[in-house]
Amino acid sequence: MVAAENNIIVAFELGSSAIRGVAGKREADGSIQILAVEQERISGSIRRGTVYNINKTTNAITRIKDRLNERLGVYITRAYVGIAGQSLHTAGNKVIRACETKEKMTQEVVDMLMDENRAVEYPDREILDVAPQEYRLGIDSTADPIGIQADRIEGRYLNIIARKSLQEDIRTCMRDAGLDIVELLITPLELAKALLPDTEKRSGCALVDIGAETTTVAIFTKNILRHLVTLPLGGNNVTTDLANLKKMEMDEAESVKLKFGVAQVSADKMDSNRQIHISSNRNISEEELQRITSARYDEIIANVWNQIGKDKWQNDLLSGVTLTGGGAAMQGLAEAFAKMKNFDPAKIKIAKQLLSSMQCVPSVDNSTIGFNAAIALLMSATEGCVGEAPVQPDPEEIIEETLSEAAETVQAEEREENPKSKKRGIFGRLVDFAKGMVEDEE
Repeated sequence: MVAAENNIIVAFELGSSAIRGVAGKREADGSIQILAVEQERISGSIRRGTVYNINKTTNAITRIKDRLNERLGVYITRAYVGIAGQSLHTAGNKVIRACETKEKMTQEVVDMLMDENRAVEYPDREILDVAPQEYRLGIDSTADPIGIQADRIEGRYLNIIARKSLQEDIRTCMRDAGLDIVELLITPLELAKALLPDTEKRSGCALVDIGAETTTVAIFTKNILRHLVTLPLGGNNVTTDLANLKKMEMDEAESVKLKFGVAQVSADKMDSNRQIHISSNRNISEEELQRITSARYDEIIANVWNQIGKDKWQNDLLSGVTLTGGGAAMQGLAEAFAKMKNFDPAKIKIAKQLLSSMQCVPSVDNSTIGFNAAIALLMSATEGCVGEAPVQPDPEEIIEETLSEAAETVQAEEREENPKSKKRGIFGRLVDFAKGMVEDEE
């Protein structure tokens, strides 16, 4: 057991297929030791990254919190939480400020432009963060306009926005689970920070996070976020296809998919005569199974390339595409991505498993890529998340206090009915009963 320490940090990732919680301890050198990881498989609680059922989501968070408390011997009072979901995307905006004469641009001018940009309203949406793109002064562009003289400045921004209810629902679930939120972090940005080196983001790259019900695409060039979008497609679409076409339960379809499915059919690696056993004494040929899984992955990949191709980002991805998320574990995925657009296969890679490359206590299973998002959130955590457990009241004191209050109430009622009565009556009997309960408890 680990003693309660102020430097224990906790992060939660609310995914569509599972809610994951991870606890760690930041060392003196800035590194993180993973102390415990927990997850709750869910169904119908979160849809496409957005809280759907408040009660079920709250209960799952509570169970994870309780297990972390028990394993670590601490009392978690707050946590860092990731925010994602289908409504998360970017929108460009321009803000212009004209001057009567040339003047030197200052930090105050830059701040005024940013404030004006943040004041932009989107119907039923709110700005979560802003990625400044560039500033245009005349015919020149720069990332840092401070100190440059001009009579006109145009700030270009990429606003990261999401549905207003997204934050509200997350805060409700965490509060109902007895946890305060230290900070809401944008999950795809934290993933990019953890998985993509600055050199790759400078030369141009894309991060593709394939989850259960959504796929998020984030594109970087010159170390700046250029595009972010969440697509309503994920690994569960493949599972659902199998379940519907072959009349299987979702759990069985998921198991068969992970064990035998592929993202790209390869004739030289496929045994067309091989039969795979499924429920109710039925079989499915390996060829049919792989054609089902690869067809849906073709759709996911095509939609991702459509986003990368916008504004010709594809030509700027000198460092290629990094794939992550539970859906990235599908066999042949990297090859399928490269083949669809005749992209250099060497520039398509599956992200490393963050847990496997971090210092972990022996009891932590560091073999899954599914925890990458939760670990990435934890890597940005700085404040301790452990507090003092509330003092539990003494049961004997509760009994005595309750009986005492009841006795006073009965006594008051008797006085109202017969102020002059000196009979022992029901009040006396109640006192005797209370004394007996106390004696029995002792």
